[in-house]
Amino acid sequence: MRTPEINVRLFGAIGMSIEDESVHLGPARERECFGILVIRRGSPVLVDQLIADLWGAAAPASAVNVVHTYISRLRRRTGSAEGGGLLRSLRPGYSIAPGDITLDVEEFEADRRTGMAALWAGHLGQAQEALDRALDRWSGGEALHGATGPLATQERRRLEELRLDTLETALALRLRFGGRSDTLAELATLVRRHPFRERLWILLMLGLDREDRRGEALVAYHDLRSLLKEDLGIGPSQRAQELFFDLLADRPREELWTEHLTLAAQQR
Repeated sequence: MRTPEINVRLFGAIGMSIEDESVHLGPARERECFGILVIRRGSPVLVDQLIADLWGAAAPASAVNVVHTYISRLRRRTGSAEGGGLLRSLRPGYSIAPGDITLDVEEFEADRRTGMAALWAGHLGQAQEALDRALDRWSGGEALHGATGPLATQERRRLEELRLDTLETALALRLRFGGRSDTLAELATLVRRHPFRERLWILLMLGLDREDRRGEALVAYHDLRSLLKEDLGIGPSQRAQELFFDLLADRPREELWTEHLTLAAQQR
């Protein structure tokens, strides 16, 4: 008998489907409890750990009973019979086996690893394809949307950092190949949203230069320098300064791109 395909989503709101049929996991806290078991999949999760992951120091006095109620409801909703099924009781804890589910986060991270390996091997076209595929798996807004506990908050930050790093590398490759007309506009938007990510500023400067807008690229550097000085009391990195001086010196574009764009793509 074929094992049913179970897909779990952590991008967007926590969700699950069996054979493409959506499974109702309950209210937000119960979905978050399920998400914790997914994040910690492969090993037993004790009730005390679930409480810490859900509430931290703000756990209610009834937390133990509440968690047991959540687990009971989740077992019923996911079709997990006592001693078997997706959500297993291992005494003294609960677990979801990694092999039982297909997880969007794992697919994203696998494509990202493939892309970065191809990049460092010099296979830029393959790297671009894999990184764009990874980004396409991120849908539905922020990861673990609506989950507010300590573990969900920590995992959301980790995934968002991975997404931004992947996006920066993918944008560098898109600039290298010049395949998308909206890359420069996307960079301008990202710089406004994440003004202290200097790598985005470097890519924006390179993108402006590519469009024969070197003057605007120089202005962007001055904007970066002013921002860092006023808000953090520091100056731009050596890499940003070198790009600025190369632009100022009107260094040949191919030389400039070969050096600075390669560094921007491979930055980790």
